[in-house]
Amino acid sequence: MDNRTYKILTELTKQKVELGIADELEDLIRRGLQIETKIKSEISSYNGLLRSGNLFETKYKELINKAEELGVPIPSKLKKLEDIAQGFIKKGNALKKVYNLF
Repeated sequence: MDNRTYKILTELTKQKVELGIADELEDLIRRGLQIETKIKSEISSYNGLLRSGNLFETKYKELINKAEELGVPIPSKLKKLEDIAQGFIKKGNALKKVYNLF
């Protein structure tokens, strides 16, 4: 193999490697974008958590007002449920912040 042929083969090999790396980089970005889309969709599907917590709080306040008007105590079971609903709100707000990153 003469020097000129060697240089041509070396250059072709170099270009092939560069193209391979470029293709690999594009593939990594494509996969990352697909993952981002899937994560955003999954997080969005959980926004019902925040709605559930907020709706519970609204209805619970109505119940408290009615109970006070009637002079009846709120069952302790409902107070425990309020704690769970507040957790929903806290977690829902955290998910909302994460969602906004996407």
